[in-house]
Amino acid sequence: MKVFIGYVSLSGNTEKMAINIKNRMKAVGCEVYMERLDTVEVDALKDFDLAFIGLYTWNLEDLPYEAHEFYEEIDQVDFAGMKAAFFGAGDLTHSKPCAAIDILSEKMKQCGFDVYDRVLKIHHESSTYEQLRKSEDFAEHALIWGSNRKKWRFFMWEWMLGSPKYQKSVFLLRRVLDDYPIKFKGRSKKRGTYTRTSEIRDFQKI
Repeated sequence: MKVFIGYVSLSGNTEKMAINIKNRMKAVGCEVYMERLDTVEVDALKDFDLAFIGLYTWNLEDLPYEAHEFYEEIDQVDFAGMKAAFFGAGDLTHSKPCAAIDILSEKMKQCGFDVYDRVLKIHHESSTYEQLRKSEDFAEHALIWGSNRKKWRFFMWEWMLGSPKYQKSVFLLRRVLDDYPIKFKGRSKKRGTYTRTSEIRDFQKI
């Protein structure tokens, strides 16, 4: 699965969250690309299956200036059905905490993005450990949501990737199950063979 992580950071907190998410996605076998939002080509997002977008909030309620161009250009491309999840650090005691996230996520919804309803907002004075724990948990759940993976399958990949015995096999399995649609072709009963629909249905639930 191809994952994009785009972010802008002022104090460094949002960047740390982005790095934590990146490391977690790589740990479970995703192909990850990370770049600042003020340098990314907007249409490049179409090449990915899931996008993580991280922002700090300027002046407590405004979009950071580094994200202005991204905001203005996002509606120039058709992103219908693309999945996105948002995260960021800020002052959570404010009446509108991390308001920039809400501003950009609303714009991306209007542009066709399927936005994850769980948003990660971390107080800017949180400890490094809390940032790491919350970022990894958020990344795991966003990946399960974005890829329609069952939770047991997500952790199975992680366990297999950690074992040299299974690493080659898991990369092949991941490509088959995540990157390529599986098509079942069955002949008609008149020719003596058929596809067992109950088995197909059970397999597709995995």
